Amino acid sequence: MIEIKEAIVKSGMQEQINIFVEYMKENGWNVEYCETQPPCLPKVITDRYGNIPEQWLSFTSEIQYMTNADETMWFLCAEDYNIQGDVAFQWNDWEYISLESAQDDEDWQAEIKRFWDGHFPIIMSVRDGYAYYAVSMEDGSIVKGVEPEFEECRVVASSFVDFMEKVVSGQLRL
Repeated sequence: MIEIKEAIVKSGMQEQINIFVEYMKENGWNVEYCETQPPCLPKVITDRYGNIPEQWLSFTSEIQYMTNADETMWFLCAEDYNIQGDVAFQWNDWEYISLESAQDDEDWQAEIKRFWDGHFPIIMSVRDGYAYYAVSMEDGSIVKGVEPEFEECRVVASSFVDFMEKVVSGQLRL
C-alpha cells in the first residue's frame, strides 16, 4: 500500500489517475474509460464553476463512468453534468433538496446558492443516506457533506491528487 501512495506522489497526473483507477477497480468499482474524444463539461457548468482544478478535469476527461459495485456511490463524470439527461439523480440534486427545505426563506435560499456556487460536486452517494464529495472553488480542497445539512461539510483532502492518495493509502474509504 505504501508503494502505491509513493508511486502516486512521484508520478505525473496521467499516471496518478491510472494508479487510482486501477486501485478502485481492484476494490470492486466499475469503471469505463472514454472511448472517443472526451466529452467537455457543459457551458452552464464552466460558467458557474470557472476555476475547476486541472486535476479533476484530467480525471473526468479520461473516465466516462465510475461507480461502486452496488451503484450506491458514483463519480460525476463529464456526461453526468448534462442537465438534460434522464437519470435517477442529477448532479445538483442535493442543492435542490436544500433549496426545497428553505421554502420561501429567501435569505436561506441565497445562502444555499452561495454555498453550492463555491462547491463543485464530484461524487454522489446514496449508500448510507445522501452524501457527496465536492471541490471547493475557494482553494481546490475536497469536502464531504451529508444530509440533512449538506452545506455543513468538512475538508477531507487538500486537492484531488491528495484525495486520490488518501483513498489508495486507505486513509479515506469510499
